[in-house]
Amino acid sequence: MKKISVPHYLEHALYYEPFVALVDAQIGVLDQLKQQSVQVSEILRSNTPAGLRTPYAPGKWCILDIIQHLCDVERIFVARALRFSRGDTSPQAFFDENQFALQALASKKSVSKLLKEYKTNRQASICFFANQSAAELKHTGIAGNYTMSVRACAYIICGHEKHHLQIIQERYV
Repeated sequence: MKKISVPHYLEHALYYEPFVALVDAQIGVLDQLKQQSVQVSEILRSNTPAGLRTPYAPGKWCILDIIQHLCDVERIFVARALRFSRGDTSPQAFFDENQFALQALASKKSVSKLLKEYKTNRQASICFFANQSAAELKHTGIAGNYTMSVRACAYIICGHEKHHLQIIQERYV
């Protein structure tokens, strides 16, 4: 699959660096996004419905909330990447992930429908990033008052998901 080079640290806000650092540049971000889809499918298929809907502690998200959160974040970052790749210079706002999670009601959704949403979203993201030229991947815009590149969006999506998959492995499985 197409290799996308690691973004320079000035291509994203500093608080995203831990996510970017989780991406294995040798494997390639697009291949890892593809692998993550398999991991998420396995997590959703190998847990009981009750296990998927039970947070590991009071006030924490359940696995379904996390998967919905991953879908939401990915959509937002791909939308940003699209705008940046097309030369849109309008600043992109922050979003409140907790408000999104509260409104999403993921624990009330069908596991199969959430998995379909996740996989469809992921396939579209991979296709989008794979179709960007080297020049387009370096285009930048403003998100949350910080410069962000198209390729940084791909790395942040991937690293952010790795972070949450680690949490699922440590606290839920």
